[in-house]
Amino acid sequence: MITLLDCLDMHEGMWTQVSWEDLEDIVCINGDAPVYRQVKTIEEAGKRHSVADVCRPDIVKKPESSYLGKLFLGKPLPAGTRFTFIVNESPQADFHAFVTERGKPRGPVPPETRADIVRRLNGVVLPDERDVGWCVDRLEVLVEGRTIEQVEDRAIRRLGPIVGKSLGQPALTTEVEDVMVWLGVRIARDAMAPRPRVVPAADFHDMLQAAIAKVTGRRQDGSTAPLTKLADKLAAAGIPGVEAEVHQENAFKYRRTWRGSLGPAREQMDVFADEVYAVCSRVMAERRAGRIPAGSEAYLETLSRIENLPAVSTGAVPLARAHAVLADITARCQNRYADAS
Repeated sequence: MITLLDCLDMHEGMWTQVSWEDLEDIVCINGDAPVYRQVKTIEEAGKRHSVADVCRPDIVKKPESSYLGKLFLGKPLPAGTRFTFIVNESPQADFHAFVTERGKPRGPVPPETRADIVRRLNGVVLPDERDVGWCVDRLEVLVEGRTIEQVEDRAIRRLGPIVGKSLGQPALTTEVEDVMVWLGVRIARDAMAPRPRVVPAADFHDMLQAAIAKVTGRRQDGSTAPLTKLADKLAAAGIPGVEAEVHQENAFKYRRTWRGSLGPAREQMDVFADEVYAVCSRVMAERRAGRIPAGSEAYLETLSRIENLPAVSTGAVPLARAHAVLADITARCQNRYADAS
């Protein structure tokens, strides 16, 4: 989930690429500048990280075996390097000086705190003529949610607007949760691969769109594009903008109902939508063959044939639902009522 939040930061332009299970748990790159991120959660209630805790070596008299020693060692250290220690509990006072918010630089650290870390990590030898003090000056602490549920909630709140923008309307809560799960599973699966996964911003965008398409479903043209051109298409049929807005709203309601349906109910909706699509295709073919005039006549003919479908004429599908399905298909497909100039 922390990796997903970092990828969402990249989606918003903060990073150019993110990798995980690499030189650290997560490595975020902005141009040529790496940010090495180590995640250390605490399960014991009441326990919090301190300077002594993060500098305590796992192997006696080997400071390089401490949390910070491992974070600073074993990787290239170009000029723009930064280090992030990610925790799920607010640290103790001395280490709290390094705390910052996601995407914001941290404030100044007391000189005595810096000197304490340098003293405790005495003996750690770094490459590229760097020293521990140089690393401490570039260290920050990020406090995420205490529980996985809190971190997931942050991801859901950030994913909601992205999914909604892709759909052209607010997403269902279950859809956003499912997108988060799909991405989380993908990240976890890649973490088990023999080689670290390096994901540029464009690749994550593709992952995100694939997750949205997987969760919300695809229509006849294979897309989940917003209904932004419906008014233009209906204008060709002589429908004014105000009336077109009502059709668009009805199409939104239909799509939301379709996305919230499951099993047989969705299958029935898809069967009827296929029938409407077939009617549209037939009318379009006849119009282009010169048998039906373009514009309002083509639109009226389409409506008449849809209203005469058995599902509509018998009342199995309400007339309003049939019109909403037509609006949804019209928005997604070619202009059914007049060819583009």
